[in-house]
Amino acid sequence: MQYRSHRYQTEFPIQLTTPTGRQQCHVTDVNSTGARLVGPQTLQRGDKVRFKVLNYDVMGVVCWSFGDKAGITFRPHLSSMQVDMLRYRRDAAPNRPRGAVGFAFAEL
Repeated sequence: MQYRSHRYQTEFPIQLTTPTGRQQCHVTDVNSTGARLVGPQTLQRGDKVRFKVLNYDVMGVVCWSFGDKAGITFRPHLSSMQVDMLRYRRDAAPNRPRGAVGFAFAEL
């Protein structure tokens, strides 16, 4: 069995570009290597998908799809800043040091 790093729960709306067109969906959990999407239709394993987070293009490959849910692997992996944006971490500054779990403790 392959280890998967912790996924952070979120509810981030995106417009997903797929081989069959554009679809509205939500990212429901995310880490630097992949995410789970809810809402996309007609996705198949191996499809290349793309969406934007602010002005950043995010590309991935569908690993699994079942009904209106799908799992994608990011190619290339996301930076910690991009993961923070997908988690709605608006307070995360790009040059701020982070702890081992991705949080910064400004009060310390």
